[in-house]
Amino acid sequence: MLTLTIDLRSTEGPWRWCGTNDGCWVRGSDRVRPLNHPALESRAVSDGTRTLMVVRERSTQAASLLRSTSPVRVDDAVYVRAREECGTWPLQSVWVEDGPGGVSVHTGLGGVCPLYLTHADGALFGSWQLMDLKAHFGPDCLDELEVMRLLTGQTRYGHQTLFATVKRLSENSTARADARGLHLHYPPAAAHAQPSGLADHVDGPELVDAFEALVDHLLAQRPLTPARTAAQLSGGKDSTNLAISLGLAHPGEITPCAMLIGGQAGPQQQARRRMVIDQVGFAPDVTVLAGDYPALAPGGLRRARPEAISPLDEPHLEAADALAQALAARDVTTMVAGFGGDEVARARRPQDRPARGVQAPSWCGPRVRDLLGEVNTGIAPPTVAPETALVALEVATPFLARRGLWTLAPFIAPELVRFGRRLPTEWKVDKRLLTERLAVRGLPEQVVHPVLRENFGHLMNQAVAAHATGLLRSWGKDLHLTEQGYLDAAALSEAIERAALGPGHAAPYRTGLFLVTAIELALRAL
Repeated sequence: MLTLTIDLRSTEGPWRWCGTNDGCWVRGSDRVRPLNHPALESRAVSDGTRTLMVVRERSTQAASLLRSTSPVRVDDAVYVRAREECGTWPLQSVWVEDGPGGVSVHTGLGGVCPLYLTHADGALFGSWQLMDLKAHFGPDCLDELEVMRLLTGQTRYGHQTLFATVKRLSENSTARADARGLHLHYPPAAAHAQPSGLADHVDGPELVDAFEALVDHLLAQRPLTPARTAAQLSGGKDSTNLAISLGLAHPGEITPCAMLIGGQAGPQQQARRRMVIDQVGFAPDVTVLAGDYPALAPGGLRRARPEAISPLDEPHLEAADALAQALAARDVTTMVAGFGGDEVARARRPQDRPARGVQAPSWCGPRVRDLLGEVNTGIAPPTVAPETALVALEVATPFLARRGLWTLAPFIAPELVRFGRRLPTEWKVDKRLLTERLAVRGLPEQVVHPVLRENFGHLMNQAVAAHATGLLRSWGKDLHLTEQGYLDAAALSEAIERAALGPGHAAPYRTGLFLVTAIELALRAL
């Protein structure tokens, strides 16, 4: 939501708002630059000693003391109330406070757009794009716990990033910085509701009605412009339910969009999407055939601009960016997506069932295996939004923001998270609530109960067999991850040769080999 550069060794007068080049707060050479987007607003206030700069989602319902982009002078009591308002803002927000003791940066709910921070030579630097900070890290700055988590498929959410010198300001966290350094603090663990039973008079249709009313309420919290809003309509039950709510609220105005998977399930996906579009009523459809933009292909975005692409960006970045460009060409500025739906509407593992131990793929080196017991060290306490949804948003939202698209993810809203957690377990099995909602809306059986699974697995199999293996072969044993003990060269070489035999052979290795390739591409660009 913002980028910043602040010299913490000295102050050069008061902060002011400069309206040129999309606008930013300025103090001498210091800059705090909000992401320029119609879904966001920038506000500031000062008591003469401290300055508060806020970037947040616009709200149609929340009252606010903060009305000005320029740091308006107020008394101490109003300043305190303005700061308290930041902590209770109901939507996404980030705020920076500068004062005599240094700078503090805070995040509010969720994490639609990540914020990365680093401290160097008495200055604080921050950005919502990891690779913007590449001057402050290199191949020798890897965080070993994060590398272990990535290579073993045990991604966690917290302050750590792939690079030890860069930190992620996670949900509801605080960072404090002065000339001596940067310190991050987690919030207390979020309290979560537990599954409960339905009241005797409540049946399925009433539960569906409650879900619909809650989604409508959440969508109404923001000042949407329907003609400039897209709904992710991939065919999954999460995004389909949200798209239906949007389409019913704004008939014929919402743009449906998707990456088409092709392959065996491709015709089914397209038919199911068409049924939803025809029944609900949307603006003209926007799609790209994902197979036309293969991951890791020569000339593709990840290989053409490795210095700008984070290893954590969307795996199918090439196709996803093509879709984002097509939406931008339609003057779409907001996308409503189903992130978090799995976590809210699917049954969770019982707490008394032991978690499976962490297993390392065969190509992991001794450094990874030695760290397996530390997979949860230093991670965030339980968050308001589901941890896996926050990780997914970090993967998907930066490239969308680069194309001028702001993501709305209603499933991570506290109200819907709480609703989902309180659902009786039987209403979460096979996403029963979302499934019944589709049936209640009269959608055909093919939409409600698809026969084939729809995913991008076959496309990643092809990408790994055709492109990842070639890159990895060309690098040989000269990999940063191998040199630092994270990979076993012989075992990796064996996996590469097997995956190179064809897409079917690549399937067991696709996730790991893609990640190794993506990380190595980024490291070689530093």
